[in-house]
Amino acid sequence: MVSPARDPHPSSPMTVAVVGGGIAGLSAAWGLCRRGLDVVVYDDRATGRASPVAAGMLAPGSELDYGHDALHRLCEESLARWDRFADEISAASGIDIAPRPPGTLLVSIHPDDDDRLVRRAALLATQSVPAEMLSAAMCRQCEPELTNRARGCLRIPRDTSVDAPVVIRALRAALQDNGARIVTDRVLLARSGGRVIGVRRGDRLVPTDAVVLAAGVQSTSLAADVDETVPTRPVKGEILRLRTSDDLLTQTVRARVDEVDVYLVPRDDGEIVVGATSADVGHDTRRTPRAILDLLSAATTVLPQLRDAELLSHDVGLRPGTPDNGPYLGATEVDGLFVATGHYRHGFLLAPITADALAAAVLGEPLNPAAADFTLARHRSASHRRQTV
Repeated sequence: MVSPARDPHPSSPMTVAVVGGGIAGLSAAWGLCRRGLDVVVYDDRATGRASPVAAGMLAPGSELDYGHDALHRLCEESLARWDRFADEISAASGIDIAPRPPGTLLVSIHPDDDDRLVRRAALLATQSVPAEMLSAAMCRQCEPELTNRARGCLRIPRDTSVDAPVVIRALRAALQDNGARIVTDRVLLARSGGRVIGVRRGDRLVPTDAVVLAAGVQSTSLAADVDETVPTRPVKGEILRLRTSDDLLTQTVRARVDEVDVYLVPRDDGEIVVGATSADVGHDTRRTPRAILDLLSAATTVLPQLRDAELLSHDVGLRPGTPDNGPYLGATEVDGLFVATGHYRHGFLLAPITADALAAAVLGEPLNPAAADFTLARHRSASHRRQTV
């Protein structure tokens, strides 16, 4: 069992610095704050952060991939906690972050897509994820504005979404209303002997009982400063935001058009998020014409009326990927240092379980079994096995 950062029942609250103000850091901070800890979040607002531009999908079914059973269990466990999480944050902040009514359509546009949807349905069945194949006519009953090229679709009734910028705003408000502080500054981790003892703001040491590293793609370099290995990589994603005068969609729609994978995520204010590219190109935050052309061509094929929509923004985020694209949650080998990073495409989906896991880890409590599969130790063990072979 991991030892707590400090006696969990001291006379004064345990102090925790959370390094990173994206969805992982804010969620971890909320989990700690609601357990009575004294929390400060350090948010450097770095270029390329993934959370502010995310689509906010809560979609374990749509994102299920072969060989990722443990990650799927983690995602499903977190989805089951989302309603409670949303109720807590909404009550604490006064900002409604309830997920949209559930449902996602995976649409077939090309004959090859028909087989792809059949394989997807079979994969979902192996994890007991409810899904239903629908005819073209039934697809358009669900979403009347879909293209007449739609050949059919697979509906995943539990997948849904939240408005990502609203969730970030609500979490910040909830934290501040419950005594946490959010500081806009870049900090470094501070270590003395075998323990992380706080953070450094310039030349000044800010001592804390524990530090949670939740800095996305910056986590690797920050951890290296205290001789810990946190292997992440930036995965570039470009995303568009459109606005229409009519409610064109009621649920998320995903499709493949001319080898371009696209999703369209509606929001309550008439906005539609169109995403997203995915490229392992390092810390590249350039907005490219190729992304606009590919995403708009695919999106307007699926939903032709988007041709008349207003283009609100073209944004870039660097998703923090890991060797197996699962997150790192919990303790490290450095006393006083904990991690909540590497959430890749699942940051908002995993927010509730991130909050619960980091509170448990810092307080020395057992992690939920689903989260226990995603400690940093899994990659340290794999690295050690490779070195000893």
